[in-house]
Amino acid sequence: MKLLEKILVPIDVNIDSKEQIDTAIKIANLGNSEVIILHVLPEEGLDPAIRHVVTGNVSDALNEIQELFKKEGLKVSKQVIENGNAVNHILKIADKEAVNLILMGSGSKEKKEEFKRGSTTEKVMRQSNIPVWVVKSDKTNKLDHILCPVDFSKHSVYALNNAILLAKFFNASLTILGVYEKFSSLSVRFKDEAEKENAKRLKDIETELDTFIKDFDLQDVNYSIKIKDGLAHEQILRTIKEDNYDLLIMGTHGRSGLNRFVMGSVTEKVTRKVPCSFITTRTADILDLKYDNEVKEIEDYFKQANTLVKSGSYQEAIAKYLICLEINSMHIPSMYKLAHVFKILDNKEKAKYYSRMAKNILTRIWDDTIEQKITKHYTA
Repeated sequence: MKLLEKILVPIDVNIDSKEQIDTAIKIANLGNSEVIILHVLPEEGLDPAIRHVVTGNVSDALNEIQELFKKEGLKVSKQVIENGNAVNHILKIADKEAVNLILMGSGSKEKKEEFKRGSTTEKVMRQSNIPVWVVKSDKTNKLDHILCPVDFSKHSVYALNNAILLAKFFNASLTILGVYEKFSSLSVRFKDEAEKENAKRLKDIETELDTFIKDFDLQDVNYSIKIKDGLAHEQILRTIKEDNYDLLIMGTHGRSGLNRFVMGSVTEKVTRKVPCSFITTRTADILDLKYDNEVKEIEDYFKQANTLVKSGSYQEAIAKYLICLEINSMHIPSMYKLAHVFKILDNKEKAKYYSRMAKNILTRIWDDTIEQKITKHYTA
């Protein structure tokens, strides 16, 4: 199973997509992902003969992009050219192909930092249930420092889950940001009361943040917490600029009320001016949490089993390897280790059984070269 199964990369061949493509390559390399590249031509306004020429040019451009992925050893599983409404086709293909992530460009450099209202990227962000990663075309995209503002809503939960997973994925630092509005009074008479109220608001958000993050797995994550007062969108943008964050992750909706901000409207304001790449999420997780947990569990049992083999506790080791196979029936390392242990125990039948099981799976999944490398590694 792959950590990040499929990435949809809608390409506008008429603008500079270098940073978008570079980021897609970086993510696909780390996630062992399939990539789908897409270009949507307008439905109207082109003579059929001209459309044929334009389609050919687009196809050539997509082929060149596909070659860039191929040079990196990555698989472009589909190259799609559609006609019509770009937003509809992007969302339709993302749903049909069950992609984990839509990776968009922010537009041409001439547009600078702000989106046009109603742009394709903005509409996809608003309508997609799948996380949307928007890559700034005018900035080299590092992935070292991630910022995730939260308002304690369920959409913040999705955003923070993704931020944590990506921080682990890219070995990046993560900052969790809370923003609250100060109470202000022009009257000198109420100065003491205002200070008390603001001290209470600060204490409240500190307590709520501490409670909120307890439900998340932040183990092995280099994270910090920041709390700022003021308007949420202004403080988010100021924080990004002051500390030079590489990636912003936000939910697309939230709740309102005292000391809250409406995540949807704040996201809209922030993403129009944000100087770094960003991800908006509504419901889905970019990475497979179930798989992430499975990997940790299997690794633990597999290490325990290997230790038991070294100490000569073969039956106990067999039990641990079998647990690995219960968690993931295609865990090839456990199959080879079982074959090895049963060979030590002179149980030739079971040794052949698990060796054959591993080879059959390898034959179905990988080519002969990779099979030989894995076989050599796990039978050594």
